[in-house]
Amino acid sequence: MRIYDFEVIDRCLFLKRDKILIIGDLHLGYEDGLMQLGTVVPRNQLNITIEILKRILNKTGKLNQIIFLGDVKHYFGKILKQERDDFRSIIELFNDFLNKNGKIVITTGNHDKILIPITNKYENIKVLDNYVFNNILFIHGDQSSVKKSYELIKNKDIDYIILGHFHPAYILRDKRSIKEEKYKCFLYGYSKEYNKNVVFIPSFFPLIEGSDIINNLEIYEKGMKIILIAENGKTYSFNQI
Repeated sequence: MRIYDFEVIDRCLFLKRDKILIIGDLHLGYEDGLMQLGTVVPRNQLNITIEILKRILNKTGKLNQIIFLGDVKHYFGKILKQERDDFRSIIELFNDFLNKNGKIVITTGNHDKILIPITNKYENIKVLDNYVFNNILFIHGDQSSVKKSYELIKNKDIDYIILGHFHPAYILRDKRSIKEEKYKCFLYGYSKEYNKNVVFIPSFFPLIEGSDIINNLEIYEKGMKIILIAENGKTYSFNQI
């Protein structure tokens, strides 16, 4: 299944010709973040995340670039130990799948205010406000990142904008709206706000599906297309709602 020049592999985009993998919000350290607020949950999200990543990486093979669309970590105030440990585990996995001189790019999200202390030990990681590859602009998607990328968004040489942040999901209901199930999804098409073709990427974070694009998110526009991702990674295309 494709979106513009990209292949959809599970909850990621893959630019096959350039061997680039694009990943949405990971929210590493989520469990420790909840503990700071007094809520205890099982620490199993990293294991689930790594299982899904291995499933994806086995399909992509060796990569030249990996682009994270921000919110790599979860906690706002500081870097928690779990965030640091989880990040190291994820990078060790990716380094096994990067070609020689391969690099990792992180476009900072609103949860990534303090990120450099856990990235500066890796020579192949760049942390940027935004990233342009050929005619494609990659940003997190929150207000701050959009403001910092304003000139690039208006640039006529940019054909596509790829964003995270919004955690798009779509709810399937039966005809009587008795039973409903929510799925992570890609949302893509022409956006009047950006005056470009855009792709909103689902969060990678396993625990929460996201926000209903039609009832809870203003990013949905008529004419946009949807690709649902099932729990097993299979994808389903909806050209109209």
